[in-house]
Amino acid sequence: MKKSNGQQLSLFDITLEHNTENIVITAPATSEPVKTEKVIVGGVNLCPYPIPTVDGIIKILDRSAYKVNRSQLISDVFECGAMAISNMVDFTKYDEREQRYKDIMNGYSPKERNLIVEIFSKVFALSSSVVYDNGKFDDYLGELFMRCNQGNKYAGQFFTPYHISALMAKMAITDADIKQGEIITVCDPCCGGGGLAIAALDVLKNDYNVNYAMDCFIECADIDIRCVHMTYLQLALAGVPAIIKHQNTLTQELYSVWKTPAYIFQYPRFCRFQ
Repeated sequence: MKKSNGQQLSLFDITLEHNTENIVITAPATSEPVKTEKVIVGGVNLCPYPIPTVDGIIKILDRSAYKVNRSQLISDVFECGAMAISNMVDFTKYDEREQRYKDIMNGYSPKERNLIVEIFSKVFALSSSVVYDNGKFDDYLGELFMRCNQGNKYAGQFFTPYHISALMAKMAITDADIKQGEIITVCDPCCGGGGLAIAALDVLKNDYNVNYAMDCFIECADIDIRCVHMTYLQLALAGVPAIIKHQNTLTQELYSVWKTPAYIFQYPRFCRFQ
C-alpha cells in the first residue's frame, strides 16, 4: 500500500484516533437485575500505567545505597538498558553487546540484578510515556544522571536545565524549518543526556504538530559513553529515528554507533542520513 504521494506506507504513518465521548456499557440480559455502568473512554489519560517519576527512581536507589555504589549502578542500568534495546533490532552489533551485557550482570548478585531490572522498568516506563496523551517531554535521564552525582565537574560537565533547552529549541525552530513532505533533521554534536534533542521533539510535536516518528531524523554524538547510552534510551523509547555516536566530535574519532529501532524499522526512508 502506498500514500497519495507515492511513498511506501509504514507503521509510523498510522495514527490512532481517540474517542473521548462517554460510552454506556450494558451487560447482556439475565434473570437478575444488573446495574449499567458508565465508562470514560479516551481523554488525556491514555497511558496504561502510572507514569514513574525521577523522585521515585531516586528513592529506589537510596533504598539500596548500602548494598551497591549508586553512581556505578545507574551507569550500568543505562548501559544494560541501551544494549537490551539495541540487541532487539541491531544484529550487526549483537555479539559484542551481548557479551558486554553478560559481563556487567555477572558482577552483581541475583538480588542486585533484580534491582537493575526494577530501576530499568521505571526508566523504560518514564521515557516511553511521552508517546501518550498525558506524557510530558523532559530530560528525565539527564536529571537522574546529575542527581546521582554522575556529572564530571572537572570536565565542565553540567547538563542544561530542560526549561532552558526548551527555550533554545523554540528559538531555533521556525516556520521555515517545517516543510510539508520533507524530513526535518536535528543534529547535536555534544548531546549530553539528549535534553536538547528531546526539547526539539517537544517543539516539533506540540508547536507544529509534526509526526516526529516519521518526519524527523536526529543525529547526536558525545565523547562520554554514559551520555550516549542515555541519549539512545531517551530517543529510542520516544520512537525517534536517530543515530547516536560515541565520538570525539573535534577529532571525528568514532568509537561506536547506536541506531534506534525507529531508524532501523524505517531504514529505506532514513538511510541517506547515515
